[in-house]
Amino acid sequence: MPARPLLTSIAVVLALVLDLVAGPTATGLPSPQITPRAIGTTRKAATVAALARFPFFFHTQPVRVRGKATEKDGLFQLEHEAARVWLVAGGTGKLPDPGTESEITGVYVDVGRLERTDVRVTADFGTLIQRVLRRDWPAPGELLVIIVDNAVTAEPMSAPSVRYVALDPGRYIDSEVTVVGRFRGKNLYGDMPEAVGTGRYDFVLQSADASIWVVGKRPKGDGFDLNVENRIDAGRWLEVAGVVKEERGMGVLEATAIRVGRPPAESAPEAVVKVPIAVPAPEVVFSAPTQGETDVAPDAKIRVQFSRDVREDSLKGGIAVAYAGVAAPPPAFTVRYDAGRRVAEISFSAPLSPFANVQVVLKDSIVGTDGQALRPYTLAFTVGS
Repeated sequence: MPARPLLTSIAVVLALVLDLVAGPTATGLPSPQITPRAIGTTRKAATVAALARFPFFFHTQPVRVRGKATEKDGLFQLEHEAARVWLVAGGTGKLPDPGTESEITGVYVDVGRLERTDVRVTADFGTLIQRVLRRDWPAPGELLVIIVDNAVTAEPMSAPSVRYVALDPGRYIDSEVTVVGRFRGKNLYGDMPEAVGTGRYDFVLQSADASIWVVGKRPKGDGFDLNVENRIDAGRWLEVAGVVKEERGMGVLEATAIRVGRPPAESAPEAVVKVPIAVPAPEVVFSAPTQGETDVAPDAKIRVQFSRDVREDSLKGGIAVAYAGVAAPPPAFTVRYDAGRRVAEISFSAPLSPFANVQVVLKDSIVGTDGQALRPYTLAFTVGS
């Protein structure tokens, strides 16, 4: 079969680029294994759509995904509508049988997030990118790969659970289900890539390697009243009944009833010694005006979007606005945070001065929901007449 030599080449190249540990195989070539960095990390159950939509979140993380692989010209991939993830064998990892519903575990990599000038990048890597994309280098999000540890025929989904809803929310869409999981607050531990709405009491429910969002009902009931912003309340087991929805590839449960729950048999997490526990630090991924823009309207509002959720209270004092080279301060401003879109909107009490060079500084005192500091960012633009 022609797939094996090409897949071996892919594995070798990714091994060099990702600082993987070489191990002998039957062919004598190195095989990809992520360098151990932390103990106690668990996999993240996800959909193909979520992996494709949030590569910054899953990059270098061990993941679990469910789907039917396809094979073409020796390349294996998982597809769901417009979303696609490539599959390569890692170490003794077994690729799934094409056309068979499989459950796949492995390490997820967004190749475009690697530095092109990395000394570990070889000419073979450039050849691979040419074959797949017909271009010199992928942009972030363009070449998404799971280095497969294992692939098994997926067991039929029986009674709904947090894991099943996380792996395949489409199977249960608009169905009434009851699941049990740990209360994790408003994504206080970075279990999910982003928020799915603006509800004051939205929270994450987690079990083993899977997490879903719960919306529409306050986590309060007979003998409990949990605070979505407080880690002290995290870890309580809840039984939640509701209707399953899917938002941006993530499982969502519109709750109708919440009560105290008991841990299910699958609650023990699977330990994986492969990647850092921490998710990437939040960063600014978009702004309006754009960086360096000129002729910005004096009455314009400034919008910045973050790569993942940030704590709204940390925005206070975390944003500074000044005129470059001018002592006079700009007008007073207020900040409104749209958690659903992860956007901070800055509004001024009066128009900005014509032709002023404006600097908007976002400080590292702004933190994600897991407490990680924002990568500091300065937006500069020029006001028009």
